[in-house]
Amino acid sequence: MASSPSARPAPRGVAWLVDQFEEIVACVAVVVVVLSVSWGVLTRYVTAQPAAWASEVATMGFAWVVFFGAAACVKYRLHPAIDVLVDRLPAGLQAAIRVMNHALLLSFFAFMTWFGTRFAIDAWDSPSPVLRVPQTWLYGPVALCSLLMAVRYLQVLAGRDWTIDATRETHAG
Repeated sequence: MASSPSARPAPRGVAWLVDQFEEIVACVAVVVVVLSVSWGVLTRYVTAQPAAWASEVATMGFAWVVFFGAAACVKYRLHPAIDVLVDRLPAGLQAAIRVMNHALLLSFFAFMTWFGTRFAIDAWDSPSPVLRVPQTWLYGPVALCSLLMAVRYLQVLAGRDWTIDATRETHAG
C-alpha cells in the first residue's frame, strides 16, 4: 500500500509509545478487568472461597479503561458533536461558537486536571477496602487523563492528525 507524499511517516520506538500511550494503557487495563472478573467468577462458582480482591481490581481497571479511552477518543476526534444548529448560522457566528467551544473544552480539561489532582492527593491516605492500596489508584486517571485530553486536544487544534488504520478489523471509522 503506497502512501502519499504528504502522509506522515509512522512513528517508531519511543515516539510510537508516546503516540499510542492511551491505547496501550487502555488495552492493558481491559486485560486486567477481564482477568480479574474471570478469576472472581471462577473462584465464586468453583472454589469454596471467592476472591475478594477481584471486584476491586476490576473497578480500578475499569476506571483506567474509561479515562484512557476517552483521551484516545479526543485524539481521534471520536467524541460526538451536535452541530445541526451551528451549521445553520452565519459563518462569523459559527467561528465565534467554535472558538467558545474550544475555550470551554480546554477550561473543562484544566478544571478536571486540577480537581482530579486534588482528589487523588486527598485519596492517598484512604486505602481501598480489600487490597489496602491508596484510592489514588482509582481516582488518579481522572487527573492524568484530563491533562492528556487537553494536550491531545491542543495537538488536534494545531493540525496533528491521527488516523485509524482502515485495514484493522476493530476500527471505529
